[in-house]
Amino acid sequence: MKRYIAIILSVLLMIQACGCSTASDLFPENTASQGDGQTTTIDDGGIKVGFLFPSNNDSTDTTSHVEGIRKMQVETGLTDSQVVIKKSVGKEDCESEIDELVEKGCNIIFACDKRYEAAVVEAASEYPDVQFCQEDGKKAEKSGLDNMHNFYVRLYEAYYAAGVVAGMKLNAMLNSGHISSSSCVIGFVADKESPESISCLNAFYLGVGKVCSQASVLVRYVGSKGVYDDDGEAAKQLVEAGVGMMCQHTYTTAVAAVCAENDIPVVGNEVNIINAAPKEAITSAAADWSVYYTYAVNAFMNGDEIDVDWCGGYEDGAVTLTQLNDSVLVEGAVERLQETEKNLRNGKEKVFDTERFTVDGDSLEDMVKTASDFKKYKKLVSNGEYKESFKRSAPMIEFLIDGVEESTYDYLAEIEEGSSEASTDTEEE
Repeated sequence: MKRYIAIILSVLLMIQACGCSTASDLFPENTASQGDGQTTTIDDGGIKVGFLFPSNNDSTDTTSHVEGIRKMQVETGLTDSQVVIKKSVGKEDCESEIDELVEKGCNIIFACDKRYEAAVVEAASEYPDVQFCQEDGKKAEKSGLDNMHNFYVRLYEAYYAAGVVAGMKLNAMLNSGHISSSSCVIGFVADKESPESISCLNAFYLGVGKVCSQASVLVRYVGSKGVYDDDGEAAKQLVEAGVGMMCQHTYTTAVAAVCAENDIPVVGNEVNIINAAPKEAITSAAADWSVYYTYAVNAFMNGDEIDVDWCGGYEDGAVTLTQLNDSVLVEGAVERLQETEKNLRNGKEKVFDTERFTVDGDSLEDMVKTASDFKKYKKLVSNGEYKESFKRSAPMIEFLIDGVEESTYDYLAEIEEGSSEASTDTEEE
């Protein structure tokens, strides 16, 4: 039933999008009278919710989050006047944007970029009556603040499931002679080298390997986030390297467009990419952010505590695959996917099964005991599994498993230097 509800909501979102409404129309940035500039609250429902996004409507990440907001509104009954979105918020602007959201009456604020966390923690201390929820953060518990919370999803589970479907497609391509065993290489375009992308990359490869043992992965880090031309250039270089399939952890549809031009099957990130690659898109790994938004908003309205650190996966309905492309799927793929998703939901499927991968030729279970760089993972390895995002919501993995290699192409130095959104920040522990 939940799946049908999600489909209906998605249709409603498409209808709204076709009705000439923009995100600005749906989420006016100023919906309350500010008067003397003091903090205000609203009467209907006693709650107003604010959101901070690093990108505009062109980013698939923002699109995914906005869809989650709309679904959350359906679940909670919040009106458009109770939701305020701030887009294209840079790290340096975060503090002032938070102040403005508080002035507009927001009493729960979702910060959707981990670069905001330092400013969010400071704001949580300054505004104790406002609840702050930081995506992909890790400082909530250490802050000691009752109104500071971290959240994320196990997106790698969706990438693993997508990998199983992609692996079946690779087998079909091998059997038909479309590709040879020596060219059974998957290109992976990632925005940057980070635990978020690495966890998805490794999980995708393990999903592929579940059904296609001959595959390997060549990853290309772009060095920027949400820059269409940069993503496209990285994809083109992987095509030149001879990959037979593509996957992405980026926030534009450029990779899909390049795959469409070169007749290469592709798995996307966050949103349905079939329109961008009608004959090549397999599916996309996606988060359903409405699950957390609905949980946190309901908890606030009911006077319940919001978890300090929350993470959801298939079991919670927080991750999923977007529409499967019938023109690309192979026979038996749907049934195999259903089995995989069922096992992910009930905990029978181990994504990072330590018996199924090695790191530099060694077992991870041995490395956490002997290698100094791997001792930080020791508490996450148990019962033959590396348990990513179980100790804290933010991913921790920083190593590539055997079978996954970094592209030997030179980095896009000139493009990275010219990209306004290039990520050069060092995370604070």
